[in-house]
Amino acid sequence: MKPAGAGRHGSSIASFHERLLAGEVSCEEVVTEELKNIDGYAKKHNAFITVLSGKNGLALSRARELDGWLAKRGGAPLPPLFGVPLTIKDNTFLGGFPTTDACKAFLDYVPTTNADVIDQLLGAGCIPLGKTNLHELAIGIMGTSGLGGPIHNAVDPERISGGSSGGSAVSVALSRGPILSTGTDTGGSVRVPAALNGVCGFKPSHGLLSTEGVFPLGGSLDHMGLFAKSTPDLALGFRTLTGSSPAARRKRVLGIPSSYFTDDMDSKVSKDFWRTLDDLKESGEFATKDVEATGDFTRYARARAVIMLKEGAWFYESILRSPETRKEIHPDVLALMDRGRNASVPQYVRSLGAIFAAGRSMSRMMRDVDLLAMPSCLIVPPKIDEILGKETGSFRTLMLRNAELFNLTGLPALSLPMSRGGLPTGLQLVGHPGEDEEVLTASESAWDVLHGSGAH
Repeated sequence: MKPAGAGRHGSSIASFHERLLAGEVSCEEVVTEELKNIDGYAKKHNAFITVLSGKNGLALSRARELDGWLAKRGGAPLPPLFGVPLTIKDNTFLGGFPTTDACKAFLDYVPTTNADVIDQLLGAGCIPLGKTNLHELAIGIMGTSGLGGPIHNAVDPERISGGSSGGSAVSVALSRGPILSTGTDTGGSVRVPAALNGVCGFKPSHGLLSTEGVFPLGGSLDHMGLFAKSTPDLALGFRTLTGSSPAARRKRVLGIPSSYFTDDMDSKVSKDFWRTLDDLKESGEFATKDVEATGDFTRYARARAVIMLKEGAWFYESILRSPETRKEIHPDVLALMDRGRNASVPQYVRSLGAIFAAGRSMSRMMRDVDLLAMPSCLIVPPKIDEILGKETGSFRTLMLRNAELFNLTGLPALSLPMSRGGLPTGLQLVGHPGEDEEVLTASESAWDVLHGSGAH
């Protein structure tokens, strides 16, 4: 597996900025090379819906604009994300360019404004490269029902990317240098594809990053998230958007659930998970504590599904009622949306009550620990042929189990790579309510242990 952060322009945003300031590289050179790189893999992996390429395309014009500013800047400091390539999930608005939601019904939809988070990222210096593919309407965890077909895994193209933000994760995994990408997460759609493609993905606390200018799925559960090659770059992106500061570095206690979240791991995930915990404990920066997984987790999972599907069916009612547009929607997406249409309002209201019950369960589990640690996904990425036609079956349950509860509760959760070879796997760290910086700072410590220069 290609190590996260590989690239000749520096392995981090910080080192890339050092090269920019030293005159060793320009924004235009970086963007030109990355667009050429995308051209080499985009069709094979079906990772993009729109690439902002061409001599007069937005990516290169933006890069030249930033190079011009750099040449005249004098002593002005660089904006925190200056020159950093950005890919954008194609359910998120970029003004003047199509936003399709990977659905044929929206092929001609062109917003006139940017999503809030895109405005912020561009204002901080990012250079948009393109709009990434996703599982249609952001409703699938597999990535198999993207526009034009399945999105292919970055490490093994015969396998799924995960979803719904599969194209974003693949674009980060296959980039030549530091990069950020946006994703949305309603039940695991950032953390699962991050784990399955060997990159970092962060779902902050609910509502912390604006979802204005994003096609909604389940507004009660939708989170805006970020991908990067490393947790330091991920943290820089998040801190730029929120103005937050790192938490203090200290020894943290990781709670390891005794069941449910650690049940049914496949052999590769299990081996990577327990070895990773050993490495973190040996570093002296972490201790572990077994915690009892108490709660009606099956009820919580059902409730999350009802909330998401009912709210999604409400928003997409016009295309779900049209015989013509229904013919164009992937069968698995249509089946899930019809489940939402058929759910009753009393069932939906009862499901909302599970939010509070799930929150109480998490408070009990996390009472004596700083964070929870568990696999981001219980299985390695299945082969696409194993999934097609079975997108809503048992694989879906296994892939969602460790992610979806934290959409219901709104807790901050981050996935970082824990595999040292072979198929990617991810470690998920989950924080207390509102303690996003605790999650990020702990993840930076874990990154140093697992992937820093001293990692073995």
